[in-house]
Amino acid sequence: MHINAGRAANRPICRFTGYGRRRAHLAMDQHFQAHSIGLKDAKSAYPLVYLHDASISLEEWLRFARRRCRQPSDRTGLIAIRDRRGLIHALFGYRIDIDLRARKKLCLGNLVVARMPGQLIDEAIIASANELAARFSCQTISLEQPFSRRTGVPGACPTAYDLSASRISFIPSTRRH
Repeated sequence: MHINAGRAANRPICRFTGYGRRRAHLAMDQHFQAHSIGLKDAKSAYPLVYLHDASISLEEWLRFARRRCRQPSDRTGLIAIRDRRGLIHALFGYRIDIDLRARKKLCLGNLVVARMPGQLIDEAIIASANELAARFSCQTISLEQPFSRRTGVPGACPTAYDLSASRISFIPSTRRH
């Protein structure tokens, strides 16, 4: 069956892209595949991480990946979006959390995307997030934007901050504002 066959009213619309969900899934099936990556695969994702922020060393990236991969995949993990040749075009971490109504929530963070023309990568990320949410029975999906402390470096990459956060000792201010 052709993707545009049938009446438009019968096709569910993805609220993120405005396209039919089937189109997003077909885009992922035809051009990109989402794969969970473990510690042994994390090294292959490093070139994308390096392009995103060259200040992150391979050792820092592997330490970050090790922390993500320690827990069971139904709690946290890393997802890579690969093309047919196996090249990684996007990478994100996920964790399962609880929202204010005590429902399961899929939290996406540390999103690194190689920019290309078109929306196929974005659609593949959305389709992958929807599939993860369905697999883990999550009611909602949230994309985290980390808060950043004032580091004195304007425009510092949040990913670099996340990776180096464990090395920095944080001393809270005693002043009241």
